[in-house]
Amino acid sequence: MQRLILMLLVFSICFTKGSLKSCPKLPVQRNFTLSEFMGTWYEIKALSTRFLRGSCITHTFAKSSNLWINVNTTEKKDDGKRILYMGRLTVARLNESANLQVRWAEGVHMSFTFPDSDEFDFIPFQILASNYKSYSLVYSCTQHYMYPTIYAWILSRHAYMEESTIEQLEDILKDHKIKLDKIDTIDQQNCP
Repeated sequence: MQRLILMLLVFSICFTKGSLKSCPKLPVQRNFTLSEFMGTWYEIKALSTRFLRGSCITHTFAKSSNLWINVNTTEKKDDGKRILYMGRLTVARLNESANLQVRWAEGVHMSFTFPDSDEFDFIPFQILASNYKSYSLVYSCTQHYMYPTIYAWILSRHAYMEESTIEQLEDILKDHKIKLDKIDTIDQQNCP
């Protein structure tokens, strides 16, 4: 009987959200100015992106009248079709404007689905580094039962980024023990 109780206890702990490993807390950029971040960014590299798998990925951020920031993300699929994903971004912590959260709009065409869970109502969207004019490093982590799913995006104001800048941004992630073995380079060639 004691073995059965112990086995049930271990089983319940293993399936408790975040029981084995939780999302790493990375510091966001200090003195971040959200208004300077607005505009179009080209996705240069992406870590763990299971949502967007095409090429020519861009993200356009624009303030709306109701304190939200509209996010329009586009990608080109293998068949040449352009897909638009729309979302809304808001500040997650009032005294940290680089600590944001995004919510994707309902009814927008998406080639992926989220599980039925409140954990996907808002997804963390944290700016780790940006000079506003040429590069930004964005980080996100969502907890899925026992393990976190870590995302990161290296963004540029242009379809190209110097390799030295990419390496500096990757080093920020590596310094925080984020593994980059599955980081993908996004094709920005022959884009509309």
